[in-house]
Amino acid sequence: MNPIDRLLPLLTQARKRQPGQYSACCPAHDDKAPSLSVRETPEGAVLLHCFAGCDVAQIVAALGLELHDLFPPRDTPAHAPKRLARLLTPAQALDLLHDEAQLVGTCAGNIGQGVEISQDDRQRVMQAAGRIAYVRSAVMP
Repeated sequence: MNPIDRLLPLLTQARKRQPGQYSACCPAHDDKAPSLSVRETPEGAVLLHCFAGCDVAQIVAALGLELHDLFPPRDTPAHAPKRLARLLTPAQALDLLHDEAQLVGTCAGNIGQGVEISQDDRQRVMQAAGRIAYVRSAVMP
């Protein structure tokens, strides 16, 4: 059962406001009119906000739940390594690929014309190849 389907039946005066968004009476305080905002994220997690100031931990405890009940089950085992955060935005990745490809193209053109490239230039081309491979692996795991 997904988190929102588990949570909504436990709430008083739960009403759908719009897709994925509900209001209800807050179970953590004596609520006469709905002051609790309930929102389902695209990933299936549930966000709670009490406009009277109740803490999320107080709300889930009043429902007999725990914080982890607001999140969908993990697809990976708990001991699996966490996915690394993106170090580059898509625009930065494209800029990097453009710059590195220009460098490699210029170097290849020089070699094609018979121009000798220095050891420093060779190392820089290898660095460019590594950066291109890194960006590729980041978008194509």
